[in-house]
Amino acid sequence: MNATVKTTAVVLMILAVTCVAGAVFPDRPLEGFGAETTGGLDGTPYVVTTLDDSGPGTLRDAVSQSDRYVTFAVGGTIELEATLRITGDHITIDATDAPHPGITITAAHAGVTAALLDLRGASHMIVRNIRVIDAPDTDTGDNLRIWEYAHHIVIDHCSFRRAGDGNLDIVRDAHDITIQWCIMADTVKNSLIAERCYNISLHHNLYAHGDERNPQIDDTAFVDFVNNVVFGWAGNYGTRIRNGSSANIVMSYYVPDEGSDASDALVLDGAGPVYMENNILPPACPAQGTCGAMMEAPGVTEMDPETALRTVLLEAGAHPRDIDDADYASQVGSNPVESVSWGAIKAMYR
Repeated sequence: MNATVKTTAVVLMILAVTCVAGAVFPDRPLEGFGAETTGGLDGTPYVVTTLDDSGPGTLRDAVSQSDRYVTFAVGGTIELEATLRITGDHITIDATDAPHPGITITAAHAGVTAALLDLRGASHMIVRNIRVIDAPDTDTGDNLRIWEYAHHIVIDHCSFRRAGDGNLDIVRDAHDITIQWCIMADTVKNSLIAERCYNISLHHNLYAHGDERNPQIDDTAFVDFVNNVVFGWAGNYGTRIRNGSSANIVMSYYVPDEGSDASDALVLDGAGPVYMENNILPPACPAQGTCGAMMEAPGVTEMDPETALRTVLLEAGAHPRDIDDADYASQVGSNPVESVSWGAIKAMYR
């Protein structure tokens, strides 16, 4: 980014980011297209009591039936021997009150193929405050996959990184999905939304060090993209919208890193209607909206881009934050960030 001004506000932001482990954040509401779900609120409580892969008291057993509200009496890493597939309805997985260091899901060995957490046809789900990392399969190894007509799902304050394939993919007719206050980081293909999906809300997320697909929106009816931060896309691209897909891109912040081609921060490649407003894009990026009015979507809490940048860096991802998530946030904060009045920013950026 060409901007070089670092003010006291940015310095304070960086210091705050490095001290988030003990912070208490607002209980952010569920917003966007997925927010009508109640998850497992009226379901049977199930407390996970072991980090084992399978058997009584495990997460796999907890989500084997519909109508459950899952919490955790243990903290640590669940090492999966195979994909954890959820096909039921009305399930909440909430690790907010799990003991330190929270809940991380990963593969037990390199032979775990396909997605680690797989929501296939599931509906009315809420997943909060978990990390899903290091899916090993380089062909189909997503950390989280939402697909096959899955609907009314909210992923809230979760972290996904270093997937063999995609960190978080939403594909094949999935609809009415919200991804909010999450971190997706450190992989080649960060997030794909494709194959006839519709009504997808992405708000207040951090996409960091994804070489491409931050996200890629492909053959998708509508995505509402609000107050997201996209940082570093290597030599590829930041966000790409293609094959007739439609989207609102509103009040989001694009921060190139070393090796990022600033002109490819946001790429429209045969896109359908795209509404753009008040985004912070590098001056070299030529992307322009293709329609003059914002497309209708459920309301989300909107912030100006600079406020969204600060707030996402402080709050996004699973908590308590681990060292990797804190590092992603501090890397963004340590890059040159314009921290002057919104009017001055508009004068420098489109």
